[in-house]
Amino acid sequence: MTKKWKKRTVRLFSRHPSHDCLRRSIYVPVLACIRFGSTTDWTRSEYEINTTEAVRNSSNKFKMKTCFEHLDVNTAKWYSSPDQITEEDSFPILAKKIYGSRGQGMIKFNNYNELYEWALDENNKPQRYIFEKYYNYSREYRIHIDAEGYFYACRKMLKSDTPTENRWFRNDSNCVWYVEENEKFDKPVNWEEITEECVKALDAVGLDMGACDVRVQSSTDSEGNLREKPKFIIVEINSAPSFGDITEQKYRERIPLTLENKYSI
Repeated sequence: MTKKWKKRTVRLFSRHPSHDCLRRSIYVPVLACIRFGSTTDWTRSEYEINTTEAVRNSSNKFKMKTCFEHLDVNTAKWYSSPDQITEEDSFPILAKKIYGSRGQGMIKFNNYNELYEWALDENNKPQRYIFEKYYNYSREYRIHIDAEGYFYACRKMLKSDTPTENRWFRNDSNCVWYVEENEKFDKPVNWEEITEECVKALDAVGLDMGACDVRVQSSTDSEGNLREKPKFIIVEINSAPSFGDITEQKYRERIPLTLENKYSI
């Protein structure tokens, strides 16, 4: 690392406690900032990773899904209102809070009557949700990306003692996380296609760095035959993923490169 790169440190804007580790020095050659879920304006520099507009696009699920449509990102079929859903539509359907995170407030409807009764209750405020088709794919990954591609990935696997009624979603409360080097990671054969679609999702919302949650079919079909091209969907893209020790290390290594590639510095 040259002396030039030791002149500045990246200014971090985030309220998530797991990101505090990045407040320690990350050296770059210019005055720059990075935002994880924050929409704080900072006029001291023109160099930034994740603009306020991009963060808003990714933190609002309605905006995010609309951006996905514009670039034809492979995501779940979705609706902005329960009025758009008919009895003939495929169930289950998920209701997700527009500003929800980490699965908070997410509801699964197994049939039209469940959805209809919920929507009629004035306490539920359907206008605060989006609705999307549920895909019961057995593998789920979190893939961290920038414009150059993915640089870190984990697989979310359900804990063995997770109750049946909680096995349809995956988050910190009911999952363990396996890194790519673990044999249980079970990398899909079409991994390159999946990560390219993640970059498309990143471009769609305008982020420079982010993390995609991706659901993927099992590697074999019901008869045990290996799938040549498992189906997958981009569930969402997140500008403020939780950090662990390895995540911190990967972002420390990647942030200077992301900034360099964005501005050719």
